[in-house]
Amino acid sequence: MTRSRRLPAVACAVVALVVWLAQPASATNDTYFSRQWALDQIHAAQAWTRSTGAGITIGIVDTGVDLTHPDLAGKISITADCVGHPCTVGGGQDTHGHGTIVSGIAAASTGNGKGIAGVAPDARLAVAKVLNSKGEGRVDDINNGIRWVVDNGAKVVNLSLGDPNFMVSSVLGSPLRSGIEYAWSKGAVPVLASGNYATASGDLGTENYGNLDALVVGATDKAGNVPSYSSAAGNAKWGLVAPGGSGTGGADENVISTFPVGRNGTGYASAAGTSMAAPHVSGTIALLLAQGLSPTAAVNRLLSTLNKSTPCGRGCQGRLDAAAAVGADSTPAPAAAAAVPTTSRTTVPKTTTTRPRPTTTTEPAPRTTAPAPPASPAPADPSQMAAPLPVVVGSTKGSSPPSPGPVLTATAVGLVLVVGGGVGAAGVRRLKAV
Repeated sequence: MTRSRRLPAVACAVVALVVWLAQPASATNDTYFSRQWALDQIHAAQAWTRSTGAGITIGIVDTGVDLTHPDLAGKISITADCVGHPCTVGGGQDTHGHGTIVSGIAAASTGNGKGIAGVAPDARLAVAKVLNSKGEGRVDDINNGIRWVVDNGAKVVNLSLGDPNFMVSSVLGSPLRSGIEYAWSKGAVPVLASGNYATASGDLGTENYGNLDALVVGATDKAGNVPSYSSAAGNAKWGLVAPGGSGTGGADENVISTFPVGRNGTGYASAAGTSMAAPHVSGTIALLLAQGLSPTAAVNRLLSTLNKSTPCGRGCQGRLDAAAAVGADSTPAPAAAAAVPTTSRTTVPKTTTTRPRPTTTTEPAPRTTAPAPPASPAPADPSQMAAPLPVVVGSTKGSSPPSPGPVLTATAVGLVLVVGGGVGAAGVRRLKAV
């Protein structure tokens, strides 16, 4: 009998955003673009002059996606529900939030005058829902989801999943190895978050990656430094860091992205964690593949163009630079000369009366012969949460993380662990969306 391991995935801290008046944009007119420091850090706007990811599908293996989100609906090529059964085409609505955040970072619609810009503006999304509304799922379901997105056209596979049981994973390695190696063997590039489990004791908190064929991604903060929560790449052969947020401070210290509209009413949120770092890399790989590079060449190009100016821990080869990777000049361009990506448009289904109204922005008052009244100041950001500790997604107030102990369920078969030189049975080995 195949043993399955139930893996709760608890999303990183999320802060609901209040819609504010858009500031003048440089490279695109998306509402929050001027607050997307992460795109500046990787020089995304400069990279768009060479590639926007057209023709490439990014696989999102996570909690699903908000299927009618105005910044995502037109980008979704196919979805499947893989929770507790073989992947079934259709469905995949995100009732948790984490998958929608990840999807937006990678490939949100760009230049549509709303929300955020995605790293790969013209890439498409194949989404496998492998975690339920509580953020729980089985290793078998996750590996099945990886295979499904690859079999349905994904050339990049984003895995914003980490294992908090680092004492186990430091010995046994990633439980997702079979799915990851399947993806690589089929010509898709796996991108794996390194985890939010760093400790003050060397590499304690780091998985044993060995020869795993995956880009292993840690996080950077707004200043480009590695925040204290980000697990080291350790012995990963393809380790790097990318924007993930500080895990403290206000919304602008973390990463702004899409969020299920029905969960907070605005459709956007700020989050922190290596989960946010991974899709920046996934989007950049999509830019490279769209230039015609093979998976191996894309990985090599990305690694060879990393920014090495700041130390980023053992196993880390540098910080992501999307512009350098695609061969673009990373010098900021003047606002008037910056390129505006052209994203394919698809009609977004109308909202029903039972859903909160979609995100809107307030247009400036038209100019008249009299001076226009001064603009209202942007509202204060909502209460902050202790990121990247696991909290209830959608909450706007701090909350206590769930108990770190195993949670036995009727469907959890258990995992064989090496304990004190002997072999024992553990109730559950858990993964988290990090």
